[in-house]
Amino acid sequence: MGVLATALNNLAAVTVSGVTSYAPDATPDGLTRAQLPALVILPELGGGSPGLEPNHFSAGDGRLTVRIAHALLVEPVAGGLGMRGALPALADAVDAYAEAMAADPTLSGALPLALRFEARLGVVRYSGVDYHGALFTHMWTLFVG
Repeated sequence: MGVLATALNNLAAVTVSGVTSYAPDATPDGLTRAQLPALVILPELGGGSPGLEPNHFSAGDGRLTVRIAHALLVEPVAGGLGMRGALPALADAVDAYAEAMAADPTLSGALPLALRFEARLGVVRYSGVDYHGALFTHMWTLFVG
């Protein structure tokens, strides 16, 4: 397994209290209320990244910089009490997520440099459904070569 695949699997394996986390190859096409809150990896929402940068001192060594989106889905927007009703559970889940990432910033050694992420709270669309949730955009630097 390559460095990126390992890091993605290790991200999915991080335990976040009260949240079900799905590995890339086990992500369901849709979620039921019983599966929430949930974390799903959505690289397509991560945005652009610099890509591969060669190491000028050693041939064959490089740094791959990628952005990965990790979506926290708390509850569907439709049929709920709105953000007012979702905010307490969302805040607790965001806190638990930040604590889990702080406890394992290299994803069990998959990342040579500690991860960084940004958080955006609001509506997150997944599989055609809008959820109250958060989108964590990770910036990873991986060594390849």
